[in-house]
Amino acid sequence: MYDSHTIRKDHPDWFQRAFEIPREEGYVDCDGVQIHYFRWGDPSLPGVVLTHGFMAHARCWAFIAPFLAQRFCLVAYDMSGMGDSGWRESYSVEQRASEARAVATALGMDAHNTAPTLVCHSYGGSVGLAAVQMDEGFWSALIICDMKLLAPSEESDFEDLMNQRMKRGLRPHRIYPDYEQAAARFRLAPDQPCENSFLMEYMAYHSLKQVDEGWVWKFDPAILSPDNDRNSEWWQAIGPLLVKLNLPRAIIYGEHSQMMSSQALQYLTDESGGDIPVIQLHNAHHHLMLDQPLAFIASIDALLQSLAR
Repeated sequence: MYDSHTIRKDHPDWFQRAFEIPREEGYVDCDGVQIHYFRWGDPSLPGVVLTHGFMAHARCWAFIAPFLAQRFCLVAYDMSGMGDSGWRESYSVEQRASEARAVATALGMDAHNTAPTLVCHSYGGSVGLAAVQMDEGFWSALIICDMKLLAPSEESDFEDLMNQRMKRGLRPHRIYPDYEQAAARFRLAPDQPCENSFLMEYMAYHSLKQVDEGWVWKFDPAILSPDNDRNSEWWQAIGPLLVKLNLPRAIIYGEHSQMMSSQALQYLTDESGGDIPVIQLHNAHHHLMLDQPLAFIASIDALLQSLAR
């Protein structure tokens, strides 16, 4: 069984079943960096590329994607500097958007009559937006899952967050003497409650790696460098960009998440004329796949089928 070291018999049946569904694991080269991926489903089926959030990894989709693999071929990849992918000297949203296309192309998703769809969580939404802008016509649809969204009139707290990051500075990872001490430090970002402790344990385990001296986080500390791609103006332009995009798009967000403002939701509804489907997941915070995994699966499945063209 895949990931057998983190799957136990006392875990829910649906979670155990997810890892009984076949998947492929491999690497794709993108500008000299090895990008790690998982693939589920028949490659002849319509393609779906899944992107994860900041400091996260592709395994956040490992218990979501298998249940969509009857209708779609799904690929989740680790962005450079995160998960099991290679590290770069520097990072940008555009570079990671290139990784999304590189993975889709290497796995033949551009060889079908139906172009692949992007399903993007959190920071992965920024990557998805950059990807559809860079490669107009390559992608068939975009589903954004609880990304920070503002109305054009709203002020962004981006500068405050960047100032906090700069004050903290870049530091090498602390090395923990054993796994238990390292895993105890695992936190969601942004922090939130999560009732599904077994999913937290799963994500924590795959966020760490063992080295000679102990255990460390997998992500490259350099990804915490100042973000020069996304300033306040960039954040305020997301709403108009979503409205103007010339491809089907949709949004899923958590009922208790702070990412989607009511003003942004009203703006998107008004300006798109209801052309952007929006699904609110009941009793979910930002990390939708951890809070309401089964409802999240059903929502993605419904949107993929309705947006297909």
